[in-house]
Amino acid sequence: MADPFTMIIVAILIVFSFDFFNGFHDAANAIATIVATKVLTPTKAVAMAAVGNFVGMVFITNAIAETIGKGIIDTNVLGVNALPLSDAALFHSMAIIMGGVAGAIAWDLITWLWGLPTSSSHALIGGLVGATSLAAGPGSILLPSSTNMLLFLFVTGMAFVLGAASFFAYDVIIRRHRPTLGTLILAGLLTGLLPAVILGKILLKGLVQIVVYMVAAPLVGLLFAFGLALVVIRLFRRHTPTKVNHEFKRLQLVSSFFYSVTHGTNDAQKGMGIITLILVVAAIGPPWGPPSGAFQIPLWVIFGAHASISLGTFFGGWRIVRTMSQRVTHLRPWQGFSAETGGGIALASSALAGIPVSTTHVIASAIMGVGATRRLSAVRWGVARRIFWAWIITIPASAAMGMVVYGVLRLMFGV
Repeated sequence: MADPFTMIIVAILIVFSFDFFNGFHDAANAIATIVATKVLTPTKAVAMAAVGNFVGMVFITNAIAETIGKGIIDTNVLGVNALPLSDAALFHSMAIIMGGVAGAIAWDLITWLWGLPTSSSHALIGGLVGATSLAAGPGSILLPSSTNMLLFLFVTGMAFVLGAASFFAYDVIIRRHRPTLGTLILAGLLTGLLPAVILGKILLKGLVQIVVYMVAAPLVGLLFAFGLALVVIRLFRRHTPTKVNHEFKRLQLVSSFFYSVTHGTNDAQKGMGIITLILVVAAIGPPWGPPSGAFQIPLWVIFGAHASISLGTFFGGWRIVRTMSQRVTHLRPWQGFSAETGGGIALASSALAGIPVSTTHVIASAIMGVGATRRLSAVRWGVARRIFWAWIITIPASAAMGMVVYGVLRLMFGV
């Protein structure tokens, strides 16, 4: 068995590796639109995105890091309230954390090989949930009370039914057109979005809150991008397409960089939260760790996480770029601007609220939103469905990976 200090260093390096693979896997998020519109070449786009990811550290908020570090699993399982830990207990805690993070890395690599734009954020959450559940049982996962859960489901369910029924009545009575099941579901989801976002923050916590925002965040990105695209259409309706695209080629440089910054802010915090949790469990205080009893992110952790994700973005995942930038819908520069700006606003809002949403989900839905302004058929919904099912299976699949890696580590270290 290695000494505790070596175990801690290895655990931290695994988390930085996750940040690198997060950037590598999610490079498409930041550059898909600007590559699709041919404003920048892939090499230049990915270099700009890497710089934007690093600059993301200027957003002075660690809310997402705190959610990841202490808002998903019961940290008592890791011995946080029983410090200092014996060597055996420390090894066990590190095995849980490393199992969860390594499980997420494994799922990221598998979906990269498949070319699927799945969420690294949800892979990390799933990995942690899987490793912790195997180590301490399902009760170690933070969940809302049954009363709060039922109240949330009742209110949002009523909003969903009202939205779907209203759209059905409008389509049948006014337009004399029979709506599809997909459009009815979308209408219901959009109607239930506002109560879900508000009540999700008030009533829910832990894994259930993450799952709710996993659905809400893409809808927010879709709505912002769709609305911005409609505004652009209205404002520039008297201009020629050539002039509009020429102007928005320059504006898209700004919107793409903005999205890259918010992408870095959002995703780097996941690794920051896990490393800070490692430092807390290992009882490492200043100058390298947070003060005793506090969950404060050390400066070197912030720098290291952003540097790792930036390097990963620079080396990029071109298989996923092709899916995101070419197969979902055909884009023009003004549409790329709308998608990036809408997605960036959604990510900045979630970062301030401390909700670890998926940057992959947000930009994919934003691209679909701008494509739908022309007509719904402009979006290749077959590819969108493939992406959607990849989203659905990410948490359970990465949870299974986390269980396997934790089990292996436990056997290796005899804890």
